[in-house]
Amino acid sequence: MAQKRGPYAKSDQRRQALSRAALDLVRRHGHRNVSVSDIAELAETSEATVFYHFPTKEALFIAALAQHDEENIRARGEEAGAIADMGARAEAGVQRTNYARLYNELAGAAADPTHPANEFFQARWARSTAVVATDIRRLQQSGRVDGSVDPEAAAHLLLAAWEGLQLQWMQGPPFDIRARVETHIRALLGAGALD
Repeated sequence: MAQKRGPYAKSDQRRQALSRAALDLVRRHGHRNVSVSDIAELAETSEATVFYHFPTKEALFIAALAQHDEENIRARGEEAGAIADMGARAEAGVQRTNYARLYNELAGAAADPTHPANEFFQARWARSTAVVATDIRRLQQSGRVDGSVDPEAAAHLLLAAWEGLQLQWMQGPPFDIRARVETHIRALLGAGALD
């Protein structure tokens, strides 16, 4: 894909700078404590510029979630190890409490198909499911997971368990989320999946 030039490239760079600033502030202070003026200040721009690129604060937070995913979800071709990393990533995820609160709040709202975050979460689930299913196929090819396991169905179940456990952990009391995610992986895919 050709790189954008001129004002379009600058616009993309500005949008990325704004979403990075929003993500940074959310991680540090929580989304309810972050204002558009805070984001503009960190990005060294004006509130008018923020609203030029993002019509609402919510749209900016959705972009911040997308920015987080770009930094954290494996790219196509790099799926190997996704299953082995799930427990550790779940453990790290609950430690990013402010980000997780924003994520869970928008995920719940996005259940409404007319919500602006709906499209983001549909794409996110598709991408995450593809990553996990691809790693399951790799494990099947190496003989570490039974070939009768449906990779897509198993991926959906593993991701649903991860998200559900994260929500339970955040609502308290805390528990060893890594151990629970890994127990679920072994129950669904067999002990070899984590060897």
